Amino acid sequence: MSGVRAFYNYDFDRSIEILDKSRIDFPNHPGVHFIWASSKYYVSQGLDPIDATYDTLTTVLNEIQPTYNNLIDKYPDNFEYKLYLGSTLGMKARSSLGKKDWISVLVQSYRGFRIIEKVAEDKPNLIDAQLPIGIVGYYASISNALIRWLINIYGLDTSKKSALTKIENSALNSDWAWIEASGIISFIYLWIENIPEKALPFTTRLSNEFPNNFYFQILYLESLTRTLKIDKATTLVKKLNFDYENLSLRQKEWYKPYFDYQKSLLYFHEKDYNQSRMLAHIAINDYAGELDIILGNLFLLIGKLNDISGERNTAIKYYKLCRDLDNFSFASKQSREYLEKPYLLK
Repeated sequence: MSGVRAFYNYDFDRSIEILDKSRIDFPNHPGVHFIWASSKYYVSQGLDPIDATYDTLTTVLNEIQPTYNNLIDKYPDNFEYKLYLGSTLGMKARSSLGKKDWISVLVQSYRGFRIIEKVAEDKPNLIDAQLPIGIVGYYASISNALIRWLINIYGLDTSKKSALTKIENSALNSDWAWIEASGIISFIYLWIENIPEKALPFTTRLSNEFPNNFYFQILYLESLTRTLKIDKATTLVKKLNFDYENLSLRQKEWYKPYFDYQKSLLYFHEKDYNQSRMLAHIAINDYAGELDIILGNLFLLIGKLNDISGERNTAIKYYKLCRDLDNFSFASKQSREYLEKPYLLK
């Protein structure tokens, strides 16, 4: 757990040092190999280009998969070894997710999911197993008809409500998965379901537990802004202006557009539309993130700003850019609405 906390708090060297040693000292610990692999990937995200992070992920997962197979052969009744083998196989879908290869995401994640589902059936009190089941169920619930049909063939639960309950339960009660689960449920409530008030308790905890994690602070900042806690959001922006300078070059490249979007959103809520527009355009020009959820929100925001100023044709251009990302986001849904009817101030 010390190693986990270190890499989530951007203390990368200490994290790798702890987890390298832990694999040697505790080779039979169920989670240590998967956690080590996750830390390698997480550290790579902070330092390397996107494609290199996928190479790192593939390398470390290929290294630990035989380890879990051997441990299961040796201890066939240990459910946690099976859980982490399933998680290892499912994690191989991560690069496909970044490339929006939805069918590949399904096929790869399903291999791991079947193992995890069996663990959850046999060991229902193992709450860490609820997170991957919730993720696959949620993904199925919002996917297109083909993917839902493929998943239903296997008899999997595609209820959105059930999936969200599993992810929330993992965020609130799991021993190891709560950090990742909290980040995922925050992402869902902010950018897919558009229920920022439900995200706020989870982002508040992440912010408090990991003050150096810039991404978690971004989640918290948007939660504050969109629940109209403007004074707290403004104070946090001042802190993050300072924290940004301590990021790695890759993190600065990745997170500056995210941060500029948050500032733009805050200015939008304060009705300073000129500043909001300026920062939104800067964020789009600099965008270097892996996933395009925030990019879609930027397109949507600029569309709204143009509708406000009566520039309908330009607004339509940006709504179409948002729609065409086709990334399951609430912004994409809203862009379709505003293509039909202009955005009006409330």
